[in-house]
Amino acid sequence: MVIPSGDPYMRINKAIAGPKDRLAMCERALDDLSDSIQDKVVILDIEVNRKGPTYTFDTLQSLKAFFPKDEFTLIIGTDAALTFDKWKRAQDLKKMAEILVVKRPGESKSEFKEVEIQALDISATKVREELSKGSTSALSKSVMGYIKERGLYGSK
Repeated sequence: MVIPSGDPYMRINKAIAGPKDRLAMCERALDDLSDSIQDKVVILDIEVNRKGPTYTFDTLQSLKAFFPKDEFTLIIGTDAALTFDKWKRAQDLKKMAEILVVKRPGESKSEFKEVEIQALDISATKVREELSKGSTSALSKSVMGYIKERGLYGSK
């Protein structure tokens, strides 16, 4: 399950792309992947449609109500792992789901189980900086087209 954030409560600055835009970009990114991957992934709008600040704890509680017999793994990035202790009910989240960190190359070890994948060594901040200069190779053509069409992130 891929769940774009609604109104992330820890975000200091107002998001450049709104929840519906994040949902649309996830959908386009998935469309660009192979059918075998698309068959294994679902994008949920559970947070996008929630009013007010969104919390992973509330989202996971809702998912557990629908899938009471399933076990969950929360996959987060290195940057999110560094602030995990500030998340709403962080200790309860650790009991509700296994936490798996996709480790960015060169980052320090987190307290959670980690996996290193062959991926771009790039952050969302760096992508936004590149977009403000015109373009980035870190995004699929469909996502890049959406961003340009909507004029997001200072794209031209």
